[in-house]
Amino acid sequence: MSNSVQAKLDFGSTVIPMNDPIRILTTELDGEDGLVVTFSDGTCGAYVVEELLELRPHREPTKAPPDSN
Repeated sequence: MSNSVQAKLDFGSTVIPMNDPIRILTTELDGEDGLVVTFSDGTCGAYVVEELLELRPHREPTKAPPDSN
């Protein structure tokens, strides 16, 4: 058992409710296993396949197999 204690974080004064929901504006491929996403709040994020699989571990099958060309 660990003797360390996690400090309670007080976000009451730093969290601001979102007036407008953040949306995905654009996506673009980054190499063979990456994706760059631009969001409506002016930020962008880069993800690799492993990160995307962690975000959504259950994947639904596609209707047709992807083209391998």
